[in-house]
Amino acid sequence: MKKSILNLGKALNKVEQKEINGGINQCNTYSGPIYYDENNCDAFNALPLYHQKCVMVHVYCFPR
Repeated sequence: MKKSILNLGKALNKVEQKEINGGINQCNTYSGPIYYDENNCDAFNALPLYHQKCVMVHVYCFPR
């Protein structure tokens, strides 16, 4: 069963992957602060996931 599921498609190269997500760098649309410290965790967590990847954030903003 596992082999039949794994053979359903083919591995995509980087160019093909970008075509699927639209190839748009979501960080180009972000205009907020570059760094969120431990006092701004709520603001960081309010960002859409695609913008959370564009910033640096203090380790305390992640669940332990």
